[in-house]
Amino acid sequence: MTAVTDQDHTEQAGDAVSDQEEVAEEPRAGEETASGSDGDSGGEGGHARVEASSERADADSCDDGDSWDDGLIARRVTAETEQAAVVEARGHNAPPAAPLAYDGPLRSRLDALRELIGLSRTRLDSRTLAEAGQVLDEAAARRRLSGQHTVVAIAGATGSGKSQLFNALAGVAISETGVRRPTTAAPIACSWSDGSASLIERLGIPPRLRRRPLQSAETEAQLRGLVLVDLPDHDSAAVQHREHVDRVLALVDAVIWVVDPEKYADAVLHERYLRPMAGHAEVMFVVLNQIDRLPGEAAEQVLDDLRRLLDEDGIALGEYGEPGATVLALSALTGDGVGELRESLGQFVAERGAAARRISADVDAAAWRLRPVYATGRRTGLSERARDDFAARLADAVGATAAG
Repeated sequence: MTAVTDQDHTEQAGDAVSDQEEVAEEPRAGEETASGSDGDSGGEGGHARVEASSERADADSCDDGDSWDDGLIARRVTAETEQAAVVEARGHNAPPAAPLAYDGPLRSRLDALRELIGLSRTRLDSRTLAEAGQVLDEAAARRRLSGQHTVVAIAGATGSGKSQLFNALAGVAISETGVRRPTTAAPIACSWSDGSASLIERLGIPPRLRRRPLQSAETEAQLRGLVLVDLPDHDSAAVQHREHVDRVLALVDAVIWVVDPEKYADAVLHERYLRPMAGHAEVMFVVLNQIDRLPGEAAEQVLDDLRRLLDEDGIALGEYGEPGATVLALSALTGDGVGELRESLGQFVAERGAAARRISADVDAAAWRLRPVYATGRRTGLSERARDDFAARLADAVGATAAG
């Protein structure tokens, strides 16, 4: 598979590229970069940014003449990143991945929902049926794509260290860390195996924001089939960043929520995301990061309180063999607990069941929201007033006078 580094990608000059390597990649005209940091001064994550100011563009004399400016301070990625964090290049000869297959019960549920919508189109307005229709559309779209890959998003608030965790799992500094806010401007994807390009395209992530992890036989075997997506901050001050988060969360197979000791109880996280997604607990990880900042037994106390809040949100916890969300504590900075998350994530991906469980949970949510439209919750039968009215109308219809 042919790949280029971040430096090759952003500082390309036609002659230099042809001298170094032949690259079969999409056009890169007008490219932008997702800069990122969602860490504190100790260094938590953000997207790698490359220096591409107009002065440098003039100095390099790029053939295409394009330069980018995202309004943020650009910095060059490290030599390590240039060497190891490579953009995914889709091989033309790579065989297509086998599409996703839904089991019989899920297909039956999708068919029933489709029939219900069809029968209701003349009785209900389109807005009432829009969400259920969207579920059917996304289920069909996901089914056409790879069933050998699992798309997992890493989501979190500003300063939670999600991008640092992204780097720790990838084994290389793909997302740059720092202290400036807001910085994570767009999602970035990292794939552990070939054949995931169409899945990433569905998320709207361009080739320039696709990476591969550090080449390691052990980690590649453990996480084979994983597509990891680092998202902007869900509480970003920039509206577009939050829109990116909401859009991608609706499409991924699973999500890792990264929280920190200071904001794990934040109302925005619980009320806007966790509580409405309670039915998706089986495709959810909740990770308490930065435990290195907690002394003694404080980490276990915070983790217990986090479990309490999740229980109040209605999120089932996957403990003692029961299905539900996986809750872990770790430090992306020191690496403590990252191995446990990698192992849990590897088992989760190896099951190849996350996509179907996500769709099933979406069907549940859509059906629950439609229920009040079809079921009033009151006892069946006509009310006293309705019976009297019916008797009067019937009497009028037959030309008689209703008695009693």
